[in-house]
Amino acid sequence: MIPKDDNELVYEVLQGSKSSFEVLIERYQKKIYGMILQMTDDRELAKDLTQDVFIKAYTNLGKFNFKFRFFSWLYRIALNETMNQLKSRRHFESLDKAQGIPVEDNGQADALESNRRVKSALRELKSPFRSLILLKYYFGLSYEEISETLGISVKKVKDRLFNARLALRNKLDENNFFDHD
Repeated sequence: MIPKDDNELVYEVLQGSKSSFEVLIERYQKKIYGMILQMTDDRELAKDLTQDVFIKAYTNLGKFNFKFRFFSWLYRIALNETMNQLKSRRHFESLDKAQGIPVEDNGQADALESNRRVKSALRELKSPFRSLILLKYYFGLSYEEISETLGISVKKVKDRLFNARLALRNKLDENNFFDHD
């Protein structure tokens, strides 16, 4: 049996099928939780926000535009909910457990230290820059997917991501990341 695509499931939910929404939850719960956890560094908060995201998605499903991907729409809700929570807590700098940032592998200790220094520099970035870098390099979204998720043009994604990478590089330069003994 071929699994239904997201739009079919959304349509079924709008027709009253709660089990179709359960399929969407199963399909995306781990990804949404992972994204929120990376942004908040708080497992309990990430669980709560993940639940809030799916509740908000369910109650607003009638506003979903079928010309976009459901995942991008859901991701945008998750990003907004997380950013709102972080703003309300004044807790912008909590990416200690960010993973997936590539580092050179010059041995285990060097790699761990490089990873720590990149994470530290990433924490120092403004939240929008940090979000873009996480969406592109941690979650592996394409420019088009980031565009859909953030509701901005692909050109703006590229421009803003360029500036985010430049800001990250500047932070790394400030911390002498590129200086070698």
